[in-house]
Amino acid sequence: MKNIKNYVVVSAILERNINSELHIFIQTRWKPKTSPNYTGMIEIPAGGVEPYENIYEAISREVKEETGLIITNIVNDFRSEISENVIHDKNHIFSPFICQQSLETNGGLPWVGFVFRCGVTGKIKMQKNEAKDPRWISINELKHLIQKKPETIFPLQFPVLKQYLSFIEKNK
Repeated sequence: MKNIKNYVVVSAILERNINSELHIFIQTRWKPKTSPNYTGMIEIPAGGVEPYENIYEAISREVKEETGLIITNIVNDFRSEISENVIHDKNHIFSPFICQQSLETNGGLPWVGFVFRCGVTGKIKMQKNEAKDPRWISINELKHLIQKKPETIFPLQFPVLKQYLSFIEKNK
């Protein structure tokens, strides 16, 4: 186990108002060769952060690659200026909506991630080798999935979506 390293990921809860009602974007995970145990599960867009890649560039890139959508804003965003108090050492701080970590998986990876709530624009254009069946669902539909069909949601994102639902309901 000592040689296994955590994989840093970003995930996006994409929000859009449709007919004055909050909806989020979900898709069906479709990676039968690389992630057979999780293929067919509901997920939100997510992906890896490259070494030294700015977290905001990573989230924008992943959303664009997977969905074709462009992030217009990050909800309740906090990020500092990039500091360079020592030459060639650049750092910044940021505050995502929530963080996530896999403690054990069924053939998955040891993920550690940052989840952002994002507004988007554009037309959906899916990357077919990663996901399919894109759709916007209402908060009531999300609640139904979490309460009645939890086994259909990608395990890394299940607690994220459950916390998001709780947050939205508490802040109505």
